[in-house]
Amino acid sequence: MDKYELDDNLKDLYKSTKKEPFFVNVPSMNYITYNGVGHPSENDFQMACEVLFSLSYIIKFKIVRNKLNMDYKVNPMEIDWFLDKTTGKTTFTWLMMIMQPHFVTKKMYNDGILLAKETKPEINYEKVAFETKKYGKCIQCFHTGDYNKMNDTMYKMLNFGKEHGYETEPFTHDVYLNDSRKTKVENLKTIMRVKVIEK
Repeated sequence: MDKYELDDNLKDLYKSTKKEPFFVNVPSMNYITYNGVGHPSENDFQMACEVLFSLSYIIKFKIVRNKLNMDYKVNPMEIDWFLDKTTGKTTFTWLMMIMQPHFVTKKMYNDGILLAKETKPEINYEKVAFETKKYGKCIQCFHTGDYNKMNDTMYKMLNFGKEHGYETEPFTHDVYLNDSRKTKVENLKTIMRVKVIEK
């Protein structure tokens, strides 16, 4: 069985531990996504985690291995965050996703959905999609430890953008490299990105 590893140009995007901001170019990639609302402690977020990882593993083990004789590591969870604080209370809207290797097709995704519905018919799959996204030029930085201190890293990234003459979007795209349910707070690892607004 062949084994797929991340392409060299993707290693910085998913393996970098640079704690100072730097520029990256995020190319067009395919993702399984889940549009959600609410705090991460709430049901929609937990449902998104379950369905995205379950579906990704179904595609890996039940479809790709059978059709392509290919093995690969399922990629980490990523989230686009959109926080609304205009009412004085933070409202969470987010897009959770897992990047799929380039050989995973929309047809494989559709087949995976059919298999997933057989094993977990109670899940609402209407929020799940197969999307191609290109983030382009971004600022990236590695954050370790408490998620509650991620704003410190974000402001460092925003200031880095200003120092180089760039405006940036106000929300982050985060790549979570370990499972917060099984990891001590001080050992949490997150790759953070903000998109550069190119004129």
